[in-house]
This record gives sequence, structure tokens and C-alpha cells, in this order.
Amino acid sequence: MTATGRFPGWEIIEGAGGGYIAIRTVLVPEHSPLSNVRCGATLPELFEHLEEETRGSRAAPRKTLAGEPAHRRSFGAV
Repeated sequence: MTATGRFPGWEIIEGAGGGYIAIRTVLVPEHSPLSNVRCGATLPELFEHLEEETRGSRAAPRKTLAGEPAHRRSFGAV
């Protein structure tokens, strides 16, 4: 499924173990504060993460995995 209406530039797929994954159709550079991939357990949760992503630098900082460099935040809130 594509998110061209609500979230242009993102391709949304169902995760193999459940949930949903959004992948940018045009990737951002590695050191960008933006993500190339966002995940959510439900579509509304994923949409919330994508709305946060569209706000860019105005969004609240995302949590990262322990030891994960700040520039590698690609899977949304953990």
C-alpha cells in the first residue's frame, strides 16, 4: 500500500511479525535527523510516527536503543 495521499514519499507495508513499516521512497542522508524507516504496531500508531517525522526538527526527540548513535534513529520510538 502507498501513503501518497496522507504521507507522500512513504511506502507502507505490513510487517512479517505484525504491525506496519513505512519506508521513504527517496532516502535521506545517513546523518540527517530524519528517518528512512518508521514502524508502528497499528496503522494509527504508524501515522502518528509519520506525522512526527513530517514536523522534522520541531518534533520531540525520539528515544533510541541503548548504545545506538543519535544519528541512527530510524525505527521511531522504542
